[in-house]
Amino acid sequence: MLKRLYLSGNEAIAYGLIEGGVRFLTGYPGTPSSEILPTAQKLKLRYKFKGFIDWAVNEKVALEMAFSASLCGVKSAVTMKQVGLNVAMDPFLNAAYVGPKASFVVVVADDPGPHSSQTEQDSRLAAYLAKVPVLDPSTVEEAYLFAKKALELSSEFEIPLMLRTTTRISHGKSDIVVSEEFPQEEFNPSFKENLKNWNIELQRLAATPKLRHLLHKRLNEKLDALAERNKPRFFYQGDILILTSGIVFSYLVELIEEHQLENKITLAKFDMPFPVKYQKFSEFKRVITLEETSPLLELFFDTEGRRNGLVPKEGELTPEVCEKIFSRLGLIPEKKSIAIPPLKRPSLCPGCGHRIGLFALKKVFGKKAIFCGDIGCYTLALNFGVTDTVFCMGASLSFATAIKKLFDEKEKQREVVGIIGDSTFLHSGIPPLIDAYHYRVPFLLIILDNETVGMTGNQKTPAHRVSYEGKPLNPVKIEKILEGLGLDFVKVVDPYDYKETLQVLKEAKEYLKISDKPCAVIMRHPCVYTREGLLNNPKRPVQILEEKCTGCKFCLSEFECPALYFDESSEKVCIDKTLCIDCGCCQFVCPKKAILEVKA
Repeated sequence: MLKRLYLSGNEAIAYGLIEGGVRFLTGYPGTPSSEILPTAQKLKLRYKFKGFIDWAVNEKVALEMAFSASLCGVKSAVTMKQVGLNVAMDPFLNAAYVGPKASFVVVVADDPGPHSSQTEQDSRLAAYLAKVPVLDPSTVEEAYLFAKKALELSSEFEIPLMLRTTTRISHGKSDIVVSEEFPQEEFNPSFKENLKNWNIELQRLAATPKLRHLLHKRLNEKLDALAERNKPRFFYQGDILILTSGIVFSYLVELIEEHQLENKITLAKFDMPFPVKYQKFSEFKRVITLEETSPLLELFFDTEGRRNGLVPKEGELTPEVCEKIFSRLGLIPEKKSIAIPPLKRPSLCPGCGHRIGLFALKKVFGKKAIFCGDIGCYTLALNFGVTDTVFCMGASLSFATAIKKLFDEKEKQREVVGIIGDSTFLHSGIPPLIDAYHYRVPFLLIILDNETVGMTGNQKTPAHRVSYEGKPLNPVKIEKILEGLGLDFVKVVDPYDYKETLQVLKEAKEYLKISDKPCAVIMRHPCVYTREGLLNNPKRPVQILEEKCTGCKFCLSEFECPALYFDESSEKVCIDKTLCIDCGCCQFVCPKKAILEVKA
């Protein structure tokens, strides 16, 4: 039964994958990819088909799991954002050589801009490096259709397919027609039984380097066959040719029709920007490539674009940017730039347990310590002056280990703190901590445990006891991992208990003076942005005594809760009750004791 639904690009991809027969789907949450897997979970709950759909501990593990499922004859897919693909690059490259037995699709969401990432890298280049074909949808509807097309091509050529989306496709919305009659395919995983030629095919699953050379040759033959089939689609009839793919194509169509440039520009749209077959476009006056984010087609076809400065070398190619490029080409008059007002910097949510925990950390260790931060909500510790570095997931502990080791070798006592979230610790924080323990490096490890993957939309972590289907899981206790590694000082506190948190941090500080190993404080408080966290959050309403408030703004600058604001007329700090969740943590901040808890 066909149904018209209003879907985001990520939701559309989930529909396409499930409709195409994917029955093993995993990944690691990362904006802008995070909504794909939860949408697929909802479909599984609704239609009750067999299979596995859930998160993995990191992207490398996710890709390896999904690929191994394809070797068992089960259509599989894995989701991640572009920097997550960096984590999974080892198995990603290997999967292309080995080749799946059933369809295998790697969905990667790029973040041109970037809006919520460390880099604005182009995953199409990673696909080129790995020799993995890549589909690049231009609309939400194409995201749905290309998900199914990727599965078909992967099955036909026994090759991994990348479905590359971007922020504007992932989070854009459109009404599209979907089937919602998902095939109840026979769920019958097998291993040796599904191999066409047992000896040769099984050997390639554990291939020696010599056989890898032959597998590489076979991979190149597959790519050549795909490139022969991969033809661009042409639109309009002008003497300036623009090569494009992805969301930029949609922008260009709108601009060409808005400015009536149909007889001046020809658009060549590549649904699959790799692999492509080289061709000359000598019949055109100029050949230009507009694509996000790197010059992939531009390099293949040796056109104008980013390399000669016609196209900006960084940032999104938004409609406004594309319009400026048209102006440079003399196709339309130049528009005056519109002034963009400065944005308010992001802040932790009202009542967030991280805020009071970080405030206590600053209180005990001061600003002279070196604070190594990580990727997560708590990156906003920058606002509190307790984050000096932010690099990539897990790097807080690598940085803390190296920096502390350097200062100890110099015979200077310098306090070093590594700050990391619960999910990030399990994702990539354990290996650097092993080095810290092994090399006897005494720094303070702060694990901000809010029992969810907060920044990307509150996905589950390995600490959860029950799956989305209500099935029991084995919860992973971080403190047990730390104790098993050999750490002697491992304390768990609720940062809402400010006095205990201060006391434990002071004990940790003293411990580090005499220790030759890291010590750990786990600050555990459920995320208040989850239903469970908000329902179970203690209520400690406070009031501000006007006669005591001097308007010093210490609470605003050092605590930065969105529920606190400065009233210019009274020159006092006030509480916005529409934002306040009555956590009561601000009572510990005011140096004038002007914020007091209201006793029932």
